[in-house]
Amino acid sequence: MGVHPTHSVYDGKTYESPRQHLVSLMCDDISQTVAELKARGAEFHGEVQDHGYGLVVMMAVPGADDIMLYEPSIAGV
Repeated sequence: MGVHPTHSVYDGKTYESPRQHLVSLMCDDISQTVAELKARGAEFHGEVQDHGYGLVVMMAVPGADDIMLYEPSIAGV
């Protein structure tokens, strides 16, 4: 689970953001994992995107917030 700070001070500047959380699942091969999950009925919002730290897609969770599925980049490992 990714937990991001809501208040920080960096280089003399104060940063504030609303409380947030993100549940994420990491995989070794996002294309294969998405295909397997779709075959089991999972739904995804959008296409896989490169976020720099890895390949990312959001998976729908009925009655809850989306879950991020990602494959980390080699540089991010």
